Amino acid sequence: MQYFGEIETKYEEVFLTSSYLYFNYDDEVVSAKDIKNMIKTTKDRKKNIQGTIFIYNPVVTPIGYDSEKFLLDQDFDNFDELVELKCETYITVFKHAIGPRLKGKLVEMKSLFNLIEKNINSTNLLTKFDQDLEKYYTGQNTEFERDIMYQDANNFVPSGKFVFFCWGDKISQKEFTFIRTYSNTLFNRIEDMGKKVAFVYKKERGIENAKELLQLSNPVENYKYKNSITNAIKESFRELPPTPKPYE
Repeated sequence: MQYFGEIETKYEEVFLTSSYLYFNYDDEVVSAKDIKNMIKTTKDRKKNIQGTIFIYNPVVTPIGYDSEKFLLDQDFDNFDELVELKCETYITVFKHAIGPRLKGKLVEMKSLFNLIEKNINSTNLLTKFDQDLEKYYTGQNTEFERDIMYQDANNFVPSGKFVFFCWGDKISQKEFTFIRTYSNTLFNRIEDMGKKVAFVYKKERGIENAKELLQLSNPVENYKYKNSITNAIKESFRELPPTPKPYE
């Protein structure tokens, strides 16, 4: 599998604004140009993109660069271009879960927040996002450029036949009202469109409660249950399109 994405920067922040997993044929290696040709037109996208995986935020590094260093402190200059990214962190989970069954096809990756940031769950940062999303819903100018940072929640159309939600268990109605509203708008819109929706959830919580709370688990975000969540994701993708699966 190879991973490609487009990185943008604004106001000394770095964002992943689009990205795709490509599932190679045996011994095949593709280039960013090949991927661009696969998504050139609406017809191409419909033919080649099999589904969408929705995570919380990206933690990615272009190939050839140091994952432990801030990208703006390195000599990366291919902003606004499709480049190959490292298959690490949460990406490896999907690499192993989907395996060779989508050879020659793409899965699109989407994020609630496009900011590339390892420590996005700090209270200060989430409070900042929540305040920004309050402006987002009232039509005011947001601190983060809305087209770069956020999805267009009211008009979002996912690619492919399924959407696998994997944005974790930390969306709180009580603490971050507008993050919750934004997430809920996206989830409900996708369900209402009739897309095949899948995710993994804690068994004792139950599927409907998990949907209500928007707790759609990610192994990187929930280290205590990392192995159980990873195995549940594999079970979810045992069939395509994937289906909701519990973990204990």
